[in-house]
Amino acid sequence: MTKRARTLIAAVIGLALGAAAGSLVGRWARSDNTPFFIALGALMGLCGGLAWARIFRPLVLAIVGLLASLLLAVVFTPPRAPIANRAPEPTAAASPAPRADGLTAEQAATLASLRKVDDYPLYTMRYGSMVRSGDFSRLSQSRTTEVVTTNTPWACSLFAALGDPNNRLFGRNFDWRYSPALLLFTDRPAAGGYASVSMVDLEYLGFADRTVDLTKLPLAGRRNLLGAPALPADGMNEAGMAVGMAAVPSGDERRDPGRPTINSPTVMRELLDHAGNVDEAVAILKGYNIAWAGGPPLHYLVADRSGRAALVEFHGDEIVVLPNAGPWHAATNFTRSAVAGDAAGQCPRYDTLVQRLTAAGGALKPRDALSLLQAVAQTESATQWSVVYGLSTGQVDVVMGRKYRQTHTFRLTAEGVLSR
Repeated sequence: MTKRARTLIAAVIGLALGAAAGSLVGRWARSDNTPFFIALGALMGLCGGLAWARIFRPLVLAIVGLLASLLLAVVFTPPRAPIANRAPEPTAAASPAPRADGLTAEQAATLASLRKVDDYPLYTMRYGSMVRSGDFSRLSQSRTTEVVTTNTPWACSLFAALGDPNNRLFGRNFDWRYSPALLLFTDRPAAGGYASVSMVDLEYLGFADRTVDLTKLPLAGRRNLLGAPALPADGMNEAGMAVGMAAVPSGDERRDPGRPTINSPTVMRELLDHAGNVDEAVAILKGYNIAWAGGPPLHYLVADRSGRAALVEFHGDEIVVLPNAGPWHAATNFTRSAVAGDAAGQCPRYDTLVQRLTAAGGALKPRDALSLLQAVAQTESATQWSVVYGLSTGQVDVVMGRKYRQTHTFRLTAEGVLSR
């Protein structure tokens, strides 16, 4: 046998036996890098075969084999994942300990965000998106009928000043009997929609006593506040759409079996959550049967930052939509669609709104808007709050109890969070 043939046979047999041995070792070690053991075994087998064929001296082969083994280790060892991207070690899921008051962690966080900002009192609270999966409308309805079935006259004034594209405003006086109030900042719904800010009459939730500081109550004692999103009296969302309601002498409850029924305050929550402009707000109002739930019939003024506004009324078994004919809109406590032609003389407060807005071309600064609300504020059915929503800016100015020299200013930011 020639030297070349003997070398070739030795190399092939050594490679084969070494690779097989490396594979067996890799399986025995249950390694995730079996190719490394196969390559290392093949190298050792090749060196052994060449040593048997006496091609190189054993010492030279040992050095060559060691260097080759190091090279194989570098080539076949997989790179380690960066620490920041490495998957965490699995841990047993920890179950949060139940609270003694029965509140979830999200509900507790919402109730703990309550702050008192005015001795009237006026409170603020931020309502988290995870809490909103709960039935807040059910929590609110237990108080609604009890409050609104009274003979106290309702009277409110609303307007949209849309003449300045950089400073479009929505103003509103809430004229009703005394009660504490809440400025509620509501996070975006988990299923999608808009963050919003709204004013809530806390008597509807069982908090009518001004001597009780709600921030001093334990969280369980504030539980009814979880129903606040379902009871806005007015509000604005991050898209710059605002809505407010006012009572009217009569209104027809539509009873279409093909449409769901919703309470008159709660439908405004639907608008704040899901309407980005006037058209979407009107579509939502048309999509429901609205129940007055023992309270007076209402009409709704909606406006958006594009400069559009509409008064939506329920008259003559129809939903009547009255869009703005100029750079402003207004509403008080009469059914505008029931009045043919000019509505002058129907309500002194409405006349004042029309005169001032017409003279200003619908362009007002926030302080001018508050001045207009002061001009139509009432003492008989006392103005509980005056609020101006900045549709263009997200700014919210609130005055409690006609104290117009004491304005509380907040902001609904692009992220839907409260700033002051």
